[in-house]
Amino acid sequence: MNNKKDSFIKAERIKATDLPNYLLSHGIASVTTKEIADLLGIAQNQVPQRMQSLKRKQMIATPAKGLWISVPPEYMTWGAPPAIDIIDSLMKYMNARYYVGWLSAAGYLGASHHAPQVFQVAVSRLIRDRVIGRSDIRFFHRSDMERKQTISVMSRNGNVSVSSRETTLLDVTEDVLIAGGLDNVATLVIELCEAEKPSISSLLELSAHYSVSALRRLGWLLENFSIMTDVYLLKKAVSQRGAAQSLLDPFSERSGVVDLSWNLRINRVVEPDV
Repeated sequence: MNNKKDSFIKAERIKATDLPNYLLSHGIASVTTKEIADLLGIAQNQVPQRMQSLKRKQMIATPAKGLWISVPPEYMTWGAPPAIDIIDSLMKYMNARYYVGWLSAAGYLGASHHAPQVFQVAVSRLIRDRVIGRSDIRFFHRSDMERKQTISVMSRNGNVSVSSRETTLLDVTEDVLIAGGLDNVATLVIELCEAEKPSISSLLELSAHYSVSALRRLGWLLENFSIMTDVYLLKKAVSQRGAAQSLLDPFSERSGVVDLSWNLRINRVVEPDV
């Protein structure tokens, strides 16, 4: 329990029906079962029963067992706040490092051509996917979370960790299926570069944590679909990695010409939707 919540809970007792408005009016994003028990002055095992009526009225949501989130009036028809307003509280409660990534991160970074149907999150341990209100949250376990660059994005309930522009570019070219296929990856690369020029130094710093195939794929897309003039620095770094020839589309047949400068087989025509 943080100090802000602790001070409120020690100072007063409230009725169960007043809980959602109490939390919203005091700027408290989430509470645990124990904290609710302290607020109501009841035993912890009585909390789920007391919350049932509020859950039916979609005034409170439970993104994980033992965690409760008040639903603002504008989201009551959803049954929960949007994922961006939930994710930080949920990850702290589950003691997991995280960042919002792939298509979801791209949307916050200015690549909003297609609104993602799911909310994609990289996490430091295995967590099951879940639907909370209207949000379909998909978790992807990544073992090297601390090596990725992130930024903070403000949500209604505070700061949320989101992959940086450069991390997002590398993630979508590494995980082509998660990003919706090669054509969608190309679209994202174009839009992310149009919104703001990526830092080549950041890409080079991150490159050690990605496969050579992802680096070649990203470099080729940047060279052919962006106006970046310093992509040659990435090409130089990639050439020092060696490794066998890579495929532009890892899920298409091994055919087509080879771009020798990237050691990348162009095995299909890329058709970005821009």
